[in-house]
Amino acid sequence: MKKYFYSDGKEKHGPLSLDELKQENIANDTLIWFEGLDDWRPANELEEMKPILELKPPPISTFNKEQDFEKQVEEPNEKEETENHGSSTNRRKQGMFSSPFSFDGRIRRTEYGISFIIYVIVAVFVNAIVESGEAPIIGLAYIPMLWFLWAQGAKRCHDVGNNGWWQIIPFYVFWLLFQDGQPGINEYGQNPKG
Repeated sequence: MKKYFYSDGKEKHGPLSLDELKQENIANDTLIWFEGLDDWRPANELEEMKPILELKPPPISTFNKEQDFEKQVEEPNEKEETENHGSSTNRRKQGMFSSPFSFDGRIRRTEYGISFIIYVIVAVFVNAIVESGEAPIIGLAYIPMLWFLWAQGAKRCHDVGNNGWWQIIPFYVFWLLFQDGQPGINEYGQNPKG
């Protein structure tokens, strides 16, 4: 089976089968190489690439509200970086609290500080209800509250380049609140500052 390589202008991707190549964002000027070619060639010069290039749907022009979205899809943002350091799948920068219960990725200190304040406010409220004895079952709210705080803490630890377990160190929360995150990509993902 023939294996293909393509270049996105920054790095090469492959080996891919023809079916896998159809899933990639191949344009007329995308450089392609496979065994038997003497050099890289633009996709529109290769006969077997023509069906892939014809699969491109026309831009959506009927929804005015969607025009900004189309522009982002057609012209990727400079801040996009690849997941898993070199995979061909791009991921857009996500906003604050996009996945507050996930332990994966990185968050800025601003999001961590707001998370900590939210936790304290809700904890005071839940404590008041539990101590009044009117609804002791509300004490179960501590389970998702602690999950939220630990998940946000783990992502903040990732931002400064440490494992999420570092947050159990006494007073480490202050380091997380004031320490700048690592610039660029680290082993936990892209920089949340962009």
